[in-house]
Amino acid sequence: MDTKMSCLIQGMIGIVFGLLALLVPDITLASFYALFWVLLAVGIAGFLLLAITSKSDDSMFWFILSAALLVIGAVSFFAPAVVAIIFLLLIGGVAVYSGFFDITLALTHPKTKYILIPGMFIAGGVLVGVLIWYFPVVLKNLFLSVLGSFALVFGIFSILLGWYMQDETHESDGKHPKECTWKKPHER
Repeated sequence: MDTKMSCLIQGMIGIVFGLLALLVPDITLASFYALFWVLLAVGIAGFLLLAITSKSDDSMFWFILSAALLVIGAVSFFAPAVVAIIFLLLIGGVAVYSGFFDITLALTHPKTKYILIPGMFIAGGVLVGVLIWYFPVVLKNLFLSVLGSFALVFGIFSILLGWYMQDETHESDGKHPKECTWKKPHER
């Protein structure tokens, strides 16, 4: 997959996640908690399967990983809110990584680096401020609101960066030359 398509897909995922986190935060939090349990069960089953089918040297490693996931599941049963927040932090970490990917991509394009990077952070901060000012109910799930706001803004900027890169490649493929050379009438 090329960088343009990656930017567009990341942008769409960021926008969907941001809108879900802002519009239905309780359902989003509950779905992340359910997704956590599904991934935990699949991980435990997969590690147990690997422990049973692997050689004796690797078997203990897979059993330890399976037991670690089981302990995480037990802790999450007794403190579900804490585990949901930790899971959201992991998703936020992925979103931050995606944002830094967009920033480094923007740094390689001199035309966008002075506009795109500050624009993402300013727009995200303004969106959070506007949401808190006009919809004080977002303070109930402040962490999810901030995460959703920045995911939405970074998603929009990622799509814009993908479109910009598409236009830039059309300019450099020879169809639209960057500079025109004018010939004098007697040189034609």
